[in-house]
Amino acid sequence: MKISNKGFLVFLSLFLSITILGCSTKREGGKKTKFMKNVTAHYNIYFNAREQLNESINTIRNSNEDDFNQILLIYPLPDESSSANEEENLNTVISKVNKIAIEKYDSNWLDDAYLLLADAEYLKRDFYNAIEYDSYVSLTFPKENENKLAAYLGQVKSDLALDLNEEADSVLKLAIGLNSKYQKDDLKASQAELALRKNNLPEAIDHLSNAIDQTKERYLKIRWRYILAQLQEKNNEPQKAIDNYDKIAKSNAAFEISFNANLSKIRISESQQGKEFDKIATLKRLLKEDKNREFKEQIYYQIGNAYADKNDLTNASSFYSISTRTVPGTVKQKGLSYLKLAQINFEQLKNYKQSQLYYDSTLQYLPKSYPGYNDIAIKANNLQYLANRLNVIDDQKELLKFSNLSEDDLKKELDERFVAKTAIDPSQNSIVDNGALTSIQDFSLSNKTAGTFYFYNNAAISQGLSSFKQKWGNRKLADNWRTSSTGLPIEVAKNVNFPGNLGTGIDADLTTVGENIDTLKARFVKTIPYSPYQKSQANNKIAQSLYEIAVFYKDVLKDNLEAIEAYDAIVLNYPNQENAASIYYQLYRLTASMDKNISEDYKQQLLEKYPGSIYAKTILDPSFGKDEETLRQKVKDYYGSVYTLYKQKKYQDVLNKISELKINLGDFKGLDAQYAYLKSLAIGHTQKAPIFLANLNEIATAYPNDIEVTPRVQQQISFIEANKTAFNLRPTALIDYDTNDYLITQPVFVDIPKIEQKKPEPITIIEPPIVVEQKKEAPKKQELPKEEPIKIVEPEPIKQVAVVEKPVVIEPVKEKIVENPIVPEPIKPEPIIEAPVAEIPKVVVPEKPKGIVFSEDSRQKYLIVIDISDPKQNIAQPFSKLSQYFYSKFDPSSVKLVIRVVGGTEKFVIISGDFYTKDEVQTVSDELNNSLPQIMEGQTKLYQKFIVSEDNLKLLVSKEAVDQYLKFINK
Repeated sequence: MKISNKGFLVFLSLFLSITILGCSTKREGGKKTKFMKNVTAHYNIYFNAREQLNESINTIRNSNEDDFNQILLIYPLPDESSSANEEENLNTVISKVNKIAIEKYDSNWLDDAYLLLADAEYLKRDFYNAIEYDSYVSLTFPKENENKLAAYLGQVKSDLALDLNEEADSVLKLAIGLNSKYQKDDLKASQAELALRKNNLPEAIDHLSNAIDQTKERYLKIRWRYILAQLQEKNNEPQKAIDNYDKIAKSNAAFEISFNANLSKIRISESQQGKEFDKIATLKRLLKEDKNREFKEQIYYQIGNAYADKNDLTNASSFYSISTRTVPGTVKQKGLSYLKLAQINFEQLKNYKQSQLYYDSTLQYLPKSYPGYNDIAIKANNLQYLANRLNVIDDQKELLKFSNLSEDDLKKELDERFVAKTAIDPSQNSIVDNGALTSIQDFSLSNKTAGTFYFYNNAAISQGLSSFKQKWGNRKLADNWRTSSTGLPIEVAKNVNFPGNLGTGIDADLTTVGENIDTLKARFVKTIPYSPYQKSQANNKIAQSLYEIAVFYKDVLKDNLEAIEAYDAIVLNYPNQENAASIYYQLYRLTASMDKNISEDYKQQLLEKYPGSIYAKTILDPSFGKDEETLRQKVKDYYGSVYTLYKQKKYQDVLNKISELKINLGDFKGLDAQYAYLKSLAIGHTQKAPIFLANLNEIATAYPNDIEVTPRVQQQISFIEANKTAFNLRPTALIDYDTNDYLITQPVFVDIPKIEQKKPEPITIIEPPIVVEQKKEAPKKQELPKEEPIKIVEPEPIKQVAVVEKPVVIEPVKEKIVENPIVPEPIKPEPIIEAPVAEIPKVVVPEKPKGIVFSEDSRQKYLIVIDISDPKQNIAQPFSKLSQYFYSKFDPSSVKLVIRVVGGTEKFVIISGDFYTKDEVQTVSDELNNSLPQIMEGQTKLYQKFIVSEDNLKLLVSKEAVDQYLKFINK
């Protein structure tokens, strides 16, 4: 019985404990909920977002190219290119962290979230947005000393990026006033930066020395020490500078900064000894030192840079070439040397064909993780397009020349050509004229130290790797490697003679091993055009290639002089070319800034010869065709948004969007092939190979005359047919992890004609590569050698040119807002002239600003503006909510929100995106009306919303201008 009572008491105690605990849990439910919010905010959202942000920081940092001839920046700014490349990743960070700001606002990670938002906006170069977030943290979380200091320092960096030195100085004083134990290195570095901007070298040196002592980050310690040495050198403290340069040279720093530190140390030492420093001679002397044996290819590269700085391009190219073939050497350095050769040939020498070869070699050696790799690939593809068409012109001209030779002369020419091509002098074979290394034997003879046995020779191994990649692509070592990744390699796509491949060259077949020369001759003779029809076809190919080259020069390379040369060559030699009206119109526009008389002549010829063309109508009536142009622009923009979905691997969304656009638009305004191809690729990622193959065949049948999509489709069809078994084993025809995935083309669009003419930029006249026989300073009529009269057979019209993997000429969707609108200078009052004491001086009152003339063109791109008329109001919270609102309705990569301060009294939140026309923007704006009061709740009530065209936005530079615009749209 006692036991029973005891058991009952135990049971009762447990019951009461559970009951009390249950009540306690209910009472503390809020604390439990907050605890879970803290956990999820930190580990589910903030941690992952911070890791992604750090990836972007490292990528942007690695892409920074320092000029060691100048004092380095303490905090290098993210450049536009690297920011653009990381924009998708940074948008993802912003989208994630906004969840804390909106959904978990009562967690302990809210201030950290806003700091992360500020950092992401800074890396995107949206510095005003970053300032807003940083200032919000410093104002809203005054007790969070660590984050408050971080916010102050972040705001200082953004102010300095905008050259707002006074604002940066005042915020920095607030940071110093905190007397915090945190971020002492950044605090001192910021003080050093401001001292530099005030030209106070001693103070800058003092602060930077302290920053170096305080920082634990190796990258910053080395970088700041190098800057410190530069400042000490400038401040006439040579020995201190030498000591710091020496510390860097002896450290485990990256080669470039270590090497430049060593050079600077030598330069100062020689200067102290009264010697004149010769950088090139010093570099050549360093080559002989045994300790630099492993860095020879990098030293050759630096010598090339030194000659390039002197604009000695011949010697620069020579040393870059030596760098590419120096062994032992790193693969990445070869890529960098080829990149320099490509840039010299592209930018200075304008040798686009040679530049294309070097860009191809660059892509072969540089790792895909190299910053800007995608931009290099785009340029290489662009130049391949140009090289193909130049080859077509060369081939057809030569064939036409052979067609006019006698039988004996032709036999003599063929003997010389084929014998010459089968006995090429090895010494004339450049290291990579077509992306491959010289022969192993030649390389070994010139580099005895590399080892004479085949498998000990680095050059031989490198050549073998190169050949393997050209044939098989980037294959991982694994069983069945030949079929493990059957996507079409870039090199295979270029070299295989599929139908539609242009510009393979007359001599392409001569590389076939073991082919009988007589057979080759016979094959070649069959290509010579003897009949009038064949000659007509050859001339048509030349004319069409010239036209495509001209468009490419004008729209992609922005080389107007070369475009004029190509257009003019067509007018003079192929006057009946099908695009003649367009050619006259382009010549009229392009020559307007060079020679008004020539421009007027082309205009008159266009009006007389083609009075019914859209180009003639455009000249006579500038408003002609604007509706069609606007619709065409919308189709381009839609393509950009669909392409973005494809890059994000949202394949079903791609298919749905294209179907929706087809219903709404009816047709794609000349871009049907591009849309069909993008749709086919999305199908390839979601369906098995037979369905994908059938879809590709439909494109080839539907668009037989397309010059860009159809040849690529034919290549892919041939490759799939040749590897059908492997493709049928795949879960889907295309796989995301395939390193040899298909190149997706986003087209370069040709605008014909552009109604709103922009003022042409000054043109530098440079000797161009081959297009016509003779050069001329301005377009003058000159006849090429006359050929037999021929009847021109007109081919199918070509509607657009598409040559690159992503947009180059036109960036879809993302319209850039003017970062710093030009503010007109206020009208200055007349100076007050001093009068005698007895007279009252006359005060001249400034005139009121004249009324602004706003554009009424409704065909421009429109944007939404939320104008907050309280400059002291921090708008980080509503800005975050607005970002979340638009990111939930649109793809984050297709919508952009930026903050601008206008006239010191207004803050604009400017919203642009997929919505393009006035009506579309108005619809989006009307939908926002329902949510805007809630978004702005608890904030200022002094705001107004309106829509505005891009041109009119540039005029809104003050409160008065805003008021005038509101009257203008409400009248």
